[in-house]
Amino acid sequence: MKRSVLILIFLPFLLVVVFLFSKMRWKFSKLGPAISQITTSEAVQTNITVTAISPSASAPMTTTTPLLGETILRDYANTNLPPENDLTLMSRLMENSLLLLKSAANRPLSANEDWADLFRGRNGAHEEFLPAKHIAFNSEGQLIDRWATPLFFHALGGGRYEIRSAGPDKKLWTSDDLERGYDGRFRRGVPGN
Repeated sequence: MKRSVLILIFLPFLLVVVFLFSKMRWKFSKLGPAISQITTSEAVQTNITVTAISPSASAPMTTTTPLLGETILRDYANTNLPPENDLTLMSRLMENSLLLLKSAANRPLSANEDWADLFRGRNGAHEEFLPAKHIAFNSEGQLIDRWATPLFFHALGGGRYEIRSAGPDKKLWTSDDLERGYDGRFRRGVPGN
């Protein structure tokens, strides 16, 4: 009894395997004769050149997906947009990176270099948000404004930050500075003025 049940279960499985095997053999047998039918003498007589290219020899077709930071900062330092846009975009990148990297929210991120390192992948998850050669970085690896001056980051605590651009005069704490507060509001000049 047990033997007949076992045979009834095994028989359909065996039939499926045989069917698939025969289909695969048939598919590959169609390719073989087409390739092997051309002999060297026939190729010479008909001036046909047969070149076989191995998959490893051909150049791989790769498309690079932009990093998250590149997408967020795609209009960074665009002179057709106001400088406030740059600080808003930088703020969005900061917020998104902290949202994705929960452990980064516990790190003290106050200096420009701290944020630059985080965006370049020097974080616990090794998650890269910006490539090292990006318009937002200077040659020293600092995050810069559209006038190529390092941005000033001020950590207020509780995940709140202010970002300050030195403005066109390239000097911090002067009347043309632009600051984006944690609440998204912008102030110009020196605080308290």
